[in-house]
Amino acid sequence: MTDSTLRAHFSDADLLAWLDGSREHAAHIEQCEPCRQRALALRFEERRWRSLLFRAECPPALTLAEYGLGLLSGEQREAIQAHVETCPLCSQELAWQQQFMASLLPEKEPVPSSGEHLQTVREGVRVIIAQWVNRLSGGPGMGVGMQFAMGPMRGSSQRPMLFDAGELQVTLEFYEDAGNLGRHQLVGLLVGEEPPDVFRVELWQNKKQMAEATVDELGNFVIDNLPPGRYNLKLIHPKLEVQLNDLEI
Repeated sequence: MTDSTLRAHFSDADLLAWLDGSREHAAHIEQCEPCRQRALALRFEERRWRSLLFRAECPPALTLAEYGLGLLSGEQREAIQAHVETCPLCSQELAWQQQFMASLLPEKEPVPSSGEHLQTVREGVRVIIAQWVNRLSGGPGMGVGMQFAMGPMRGSSQRPMLFDAGELQVTLEFYEDAGNLGRHQLVGLLVGEEPPDVFRVELWQNKKQMAEATVDELGNFVIDNLPPGRYNLKLIHPKLEVQLNDLEI
């Protein structure tokens, strides 16, 4: 097979228009493997750059958490305070962060009686609670639940969910699972300093592992056949665990 047979037949602009819902070249693209592969590559590249550039001027989630816990001093604390006072997104994230941390405080000294709890305190493993950085305010009573609206691949008013975990950024999207009626598909992208394919993905519900997936070398992962419900997602690394908690489909 020659290189020319693998080349997409339309420009990137045409393929992006198809992803946005244009039907001008849809009949060809939907039957053409090279065109569909190129469109998928464009989609992942767009999501990767959106994850990297979103809130580029805001402090990392870990720095914001340290500010909220009073761990910063001097000029750094003053700089973060000045930013929070003028940035509604960081102000909202800080409030959510403090609310979430308060909900984790035990009434008495915790006893490491479950595997999940032991995992958060085992020696040599850092646990990071990722923050949903483009979360829309849900008003009183919303709690910490994260509601994902279902929609087509593109062209929906619902944006991908962007999470910040310090040196890592995660993008999540949920779609209807075409092969399983009433079920959903999770599509994720992991971007960061560590090679993404050293991570594995676990999806938990009510302290029970429901699914797992591998992360490819580009940072992509997919989990199919998910029923509606509330989940916790874990990205597992030999020395790091990133948690995306309270995800609701």
